[in-house]
Amino acid sequence: MEVKLSKQQKVTVKGSEDIYLIMRQILRRENKIGQGQEHFWMVGLNQANKILYIELVALGSSNMVGINPREAFRMAIYKLAVQVIMVHNHPGGNVTPSIEDEDLTDHFIQAGKFLKVEVIDHLIISDETYHSFVESGIFKKLQASERWVLPYKVKKRIRNEGKEEGLKEGKEEGLQLGEKIGKEEGLKEGEKKGKIEVAKALKQKEISITIIAETSGLSIEEIKKL
Repeated sequence: MEVKLSKQQKVTVKGSEDIYLIMRQILRRENKIGQGQEHFWMVGLNQANKILYIELVALGSSNMVGINPREAFRMAIYKLAVQVIMVHNHPGGNVTPSIEDEDLTDHFIQAGKFLKVEVIDHLIISDETYHSFVESGIFKKLQASERWVLPYKVKKRIRNEGKEEGLKEGKEEGLQLGEKIGKEEGLKEGEKKGKIEVAKALKQKEISITIIAETSGLSIEEIKKL
């Protein structure tokens, strides 16, 4: 669900605090029951770092909600965002990242590379404070991670280094990303128009027809006609 923003909230982002102040305003719109739930948002930016949209991707319990990259990046593709910032709240107030938070960030960094939409930070917020993965140094570590790297990239790296060790593991881990992005979960009947817009946006980014078909849910024949 796209969050309604005022003109004052569509700012040019200069740092994590800019995002936090806006997201805290959005969180405070909720009643007490709503604030006790975990929200996950994606903030899309253009090339000038100006906010294009904020989307509430998932709303869960006090635990980390299960989020599919395909669902999270659909709006970014549709709006032609070039960068995104992940944001979620910890209802308990402790903004220290969990292992699950780090793994989700790692996964989305690689999904962003795959879709040519760069993930540039992940903020965990509460009503009083926030944690930036970039400012804490965690983000840099995750950028170097290969847990969610696609298999063909792992194979290329190993070939360049003249090594065969780890290729099987890299393929298995990379396929998990491909399967999650390629699944049809979350799609509803009657979204034909949205699928076409997503496919058109991916074609503009010169992504292969096979990947567009997996991402948009359209057939290769339908995509060729666009």
